[in-house]
Amino acid sequence: MNNYEFTVQINRPPTAAEYDALYENGLLDDSGVEESADGRAWIVVDRAAPTIDDAISSALNQIRSSGLTPTNIAHNDFVGRATIATRLGVTPQYVHLLTTGKRGPGGFPVVESSDGWAIYSWSQVADWARRNLGAVIPEDEDAKILAMADYLLRAKNLAGDNHQELIRALIAA
Repeated sequence: MNNYEFTVQINRPPTAAEYDALYENGLLDDSGVEESADGRAWIVVDRAAPTIDDAISSALNQIRSSGLTPTNIAHNDFVGRATIATRLGVTPQYVHLLTTGKRGPGGFPVVESSDGWAIYSWSQVADWARRNLGAVIPEDEDAKILAMADYLLRAKNLAGDNHQELIRALIAA
């Protein structure tokens, strides 16, 4: 068994009855609920499990069965050009040239945002930099899985009861 740490934001702070349910479901054996003054809440999980998939799935199931809705999973996959530059050990200007295709082999990962914000997936950038620049960046499969789980959870929440067939088709694609 490995230990996995991650944070799941929930739709609201738990009521007293939901705290009881979280405890009865076993979630509070290895997790803690934190709340902010502005009404946000999240559950910090430190779980022993065979895989990170098992750790995330079991925590999400325990949260749902307690009457709460998990809204997202924290991860550090979203990065801007300055962070990319720092992680690659290059200048922000060089990253700008890579992203615009004016330097390097081209094919830099597509921007994940719009409206003037250039946000990228670090997992995609790291894979590209390993292949195209020979960058020595350790693989972090757990970080990729946390990002993937967050994206899928957000998609499921956006779809609600609608569009579930579309989500299944996208996952199968």
